[in-house]
Order: sequence, then structure tokens, then C-alpha cells
Amino acid sequence: MPKQNQRQLLLFSLASVLTGTAMLLGVGIYLALRHLDTSSTATEYSSIPPVETLAPSLTTPNTSTVPIQVKPSTKNLGGVNWEGKDLRSMNLQNANLGGANLANANLSGVNLRAANLSGANLNHANLSNADLSQADLRGANLSHAQLKGANLHQALLDGANFTSAIMP
Repeated sequence: MPKQNQRQLLLFSLASVLTGTAMLLGVGIYLALRHLDTSSTATEYSSIPPVETLAPSLTTPNTSTVPIQVKPSTKNLGGVNWEGKDLRSMNLQNANLGGANLANANLSGVNLRAANLSGANLNHANLSNADLSQADLRGANLSHAQLKGANLHQALLDGANFTSAIMP
């Protein structure tokens, strides 16, 4: 077999192996995510009130005291922009708010027990008297946050920024 044909055969074989590996990896990830999604029960979210995440005013500061509603079927609120919103009436226990923008938001007295707030922006947020016990705050920005009276018992705080925060 000429050298050129051997090289082409080798490249074709390598491409086939890599393509098959990538497909198997993709199927594995899909199945893992599907398992995680189906292993969650509806009762986990039964205590979360409805939220309208498509409201046009979500990117502007909230000047009203009308609470945002959360739908019980909402599983992932990560990355949502709630900057300046009044969220005082919400129960966000076990909610996923990872990477959410909650800068200047009013979360005073909110139940965030065991919530995922990793990487969330809570700059200048009012978390006074909030229940953050067992919450994941790793990598969250809590600079200038108001945490007076907040419950941080067993919260994960690795890498969180508490610069100028008012601590409990």
C-alpha cells in the first residue's frame, strides 16, 4: 500500500474514532442531565411561588412594591437579571440562582435556605434577616451587601466577596 493511502487510512480511522468518542460522550452527558432532571420531584418546588422571568421591566430597577411571582414548575432561575427588584415576598428555598444578577435587590427576610447562589451578583443587595442557612454562596459577590440579622449557618462561603458588607 503506498504511503499516501496509508496516511489517508490512518487519518480516516483517527477521525472515526474521535467522532465516535465525541458522540458517546455527548450521549452520556445527555443521559446524565436527563436523569438529574427526572430525579427532581415536583414537591421540591411546591414551596416556590411563581415568577414571571420574561417581564420586560426585569432589566430596570423596580420602583414598585409589587412582588415578582415564581411559577412552581420553574426549576432553574440561574442567570436571571433581578437587579433592583423587590423580592421580599418570595420563598426561594432550594432555588437555583447561580449566576443571577441580584445587585441592589431587596431580599430582606427572604427564605433562601439551601439555595444555590454560587457566582451570583448580590452587590448592594439587602439580605437583612434573610435565611441563607445551607445556601451555596461560593464565588458570589456580596460586596456592600446588607446582611444584618441574616442566618448564614452552614452556608458555603468559599471565594465569596464580602468587601464592605454589613455582616450579621
